[in-house]
Amino acid sequence: MKNRLQAALWGAFYGDAYALGAHWLYDTQQISKSAFDAKQFNDPLSDYHPGKSAGDFTHYGDQMLWLLDAIAHDENFSIQTFSTTWRANMREYTGYVDGASKHTLQELSTGKNSLGCGSSSHDLSVVGRMMPLIYAYHNDMDKMMEYVKLHTVFTHMTKELVESAAYFNELIMAVSMGADIARSIEDIALAYSEPLQKWVAQGVTKVETHEPIEAIKALGQSCSVEGGFAAVIYLLARFSDFQEAMEANVLSGGDSAARGMLVGTVLGASGGMEVLPFNYNAMSNANEISKYIEMIDAKNT
Repeated sequence: MKNRLQAALWGAFYGDAYALGAHWLYDTQQISKSAFDAKQFNDPLSDYHPGKSAGDFTHYGDQMLWLLDAIAHDENFSIQTFSTTWRANMREYTGYVDGASKHTLQELSTGKNSLGCGSSSHDLSVVGRMMPLIYAYHNDMDKMMEYVKLHTVFTHMTKELVESAAYFNELIMAVSMGADIARSIEDIALAYSEPLQKWVAQGVTKVETHEPIEAIKALGQSCSVEGGFAAVIYLLARFSDFQEAMEANVLSGGDSAARGMLVGTVLGASGGMEVLPFNYNAMSNANEISKYIEMIDAKNT
């Protein structure tokens, strides 16, 4: 299982870095006609990521790296301690600062507690950033799921995202233990709310009737969990090959980074390190990720 969870962690980072090139471009024809090379990392085509280049992370991946760093260096995860680290990093950050982060920064600056500063944002990206917690604390399921919830509400205090994080947490763990992705997607949803079950059904249903670009346009290309969740389910139900899923995701436009992180996580958890693309460790921060993984492994032995 360790091999699979490590692949899930690398897969989350890869899904973000791979999406950087076309992130937040909604015109799929513009993407297909661009110089985008589907076999490697690409410089960003949009203006949302100034200073970024091929192999870098979007602001999602950067925040996930901060989380991995904090987990590696702290004896135990604490949302209060992490909020201090996150705030220090965010105040010096030169990348894109999304609305949820701006809100959380503002609330922290007024003295709000780290458990009461989250935004009302519905952006799916926070769910994709949780994988370092799953990797570090998978041996204690109760603690892991509590930490995932705290991490979610820190910046996104929205019940739909709390539930989505719990669902994907369960899915990742089930798949890492050898469960079939397609069956687990639907079985796990049965324990959740009707809206979440609807998103799952929407994603699964589109597999038989729609090609990826058409499906994701219909389900929702934007950042919101309402469309993004179903789009992730579609990609997971449609593709078993890691790289094929990455390409279909990016070519479908919109918030491909948020989708890519979750798709990369689940497919990595399913296949282990062997399914990752040959260039997964060519990301700009690969050495840091490897170092932090080693530190976490040393603490867990």
